[in-house]
Amino acid sequence: MNVASMLATSIHTVVAVLWVGGIFLAYRVLRPAAMELQPPQRLSLWVGVFSRFFPWVWAFIVLLVISGYWDWSVRFGDYERAPLYLHAMQLIGWLMIFLFAWLYFVPFAKFKGLVADSQFPEAGKLMNDKMRPVIAINLSLGVLEAVIGVSGPFWGI
Repeated sequence: MNVASMLATSIHTVVAVLWVGGIFLAYRVLRPAAMELQPPQRLSLWVGVFSRFFPWVWAFIVLLVISGYWDWSVRFGDYERAPLYLHAMQLIGWLMIFLFAWLYFVPFAKFKGLVADSQFPEAGKLMNDKMRPVIAINLSLGVLEAVIGVSGPFWGI
């Protein structure tokens, strides 16, 4: 592995850990703790958390795409020569990006407006019915990506 590949892989790994770690923190740590708050405070907290985290996620996405394809091109040159595990990671990664983009532009945009208008029951329903499942799916996909990234080189295909 050359220096360019090591740099690309390092950037890719750190950024992936930050994105998935942030999802884990929000979903498994902050969410249960926030349940102790009343709906207006809890939902306002989530607007603040997401408004701060989501710009980071956009930056993570840019860095993941650039570092992933940079490493791919340095190590394998073209699409056909890359091993199966990288194709799987690419597919899952793009799925995560599309799910996040939908989350950001559709339910989160509406969620912010509902909270700003003090429509807390509607905001809570939107969060539970639309946002939370996507966050859970992306957390699961992110963990799967990590497993594939670590074990894939040993698959032999």
